[in-house]
Amino acid sequence: MTEDAQAALDRVVARCAAAMRGATAVLGGVAAIASARAGLGWVVLAVGVSVVWSAGFAWTVVRRGVRGWVVLVDIALTVVLCLAQPWLVAPELRSGGASWVDGLTSMTIVIAHFAWRPRLAVPAGLLVAAVHVVGAWQVGGALGTLGIHLIQIAATAALMTVLRRSAAVADDALADLQATERAAAVMLARRADEREHKRRLHDTVLATLTTIGTDGVTASSQALRTRAAADLAVVEGSIDLGEPDTDVDLRHQLRAVADRAEVAVTADLVPCKVPVLVATAFSAAAAQALANTARHTSADTARLTLTTDCASILVTITDTGPGFDPTTIPHHRYGVREGILGRMRTVDGAATITSTPSGTTITLRWPDTTPCPPAAT
Repeated sequence: MTEDAQAALDRVVARCAAAMRGATAVLGGVAAIASARAGLGWVVLAVGVSVVWSAGFAWTVVRRGVRGWVVLVDIALTVVLCLAQPWLVAPELRSGGASWVDGLTSMTIVIAHFAWRPRLAVPAGLLVAAVHVVGAWQVGGALGTLGIHLIQIAATAALMTVLRRSAAVADDALADLQATERAAAVMLARRADEREHKRRLHDTVLATLTTIGTDGVTASSQALRTRAAADLAVVEGSIDLGEPDTDVDLRHQLRAVADRAEVAVTADLVPCKVPVLVATAFSAAAAQALANTARHTSADTARLTLTTDCASILVTITDTGPGFDPTTIPHHRYGVREGILGRMRTVDGAATITSTPSGTTITLRWPDTTPCPPAAT
């Protein structure tokens, strides 16, 4: 399943927050310890707490995202460190925003916007900035960092607002695309079902009616009743094709087609197993080809072969009729266009027709791949 844009944004933001908080705590802590002149013990304790919390913070947000309670704890810790600046920041670093507490304050302000919308993140950022001013004022530090923090609050709020709105727009576009794809899939399925229904009608009911209309069988014939019952079973879907992934021996399917054909068929079939849906497409297309031979040519014999090459399974139907021009078949005629070509396409196969005045050859191939070149001699 495709990840939505908002979830992707939250994941990236969480990783950024973890990296920013961890890097600031470690690098700032090293600088704090290196610059400490007095009260080294308090500095080491504060840095240790900050580093341990940063590790827990990173572990939590990477696994669960930037949660509100995590940000609240982060704000609380930063507030304490801001108020403790007289004991944690070297005098020469108390101005200009160069102390490690200044860095943690900035990161806390930014991370608050990662978790919350501006209506909560802005007040939280202002609170942290105000407490930092109080801590700096205790040691007579300059208040220049207040301007920096206010800019950070405004810039981060604007950036996260733009990113969240962009993610929402992307999610809406993705939802529309998925809805369109689902509608298209439904339409394709309906069209495929309609085509298959028409193929079955063509192969069964219409073929039987054509036989009756040409006096090929009498109304009282037992063969007609048997054939009509078989046609009805196909149309109503009472014939169970089995599980789609089941492999069957295509040779048996084609042998049954040859036995039912209205012309004498010479069959040359090798053992070959294919999925049942592929076997059904092969046998239906072959049956249609043999039916066309009986109805539209003067040939009374045909040849049916099943072979394999290095890439595909091939079924060939050959007759010695007068041939025809495949490009002149009317669009409304289903025999060749859907009964043969269309059926093979439904299983990612292909069919080719070669017709001359001395006969017609129909080749069914599955899958639709280019045959291997002949071996060099």
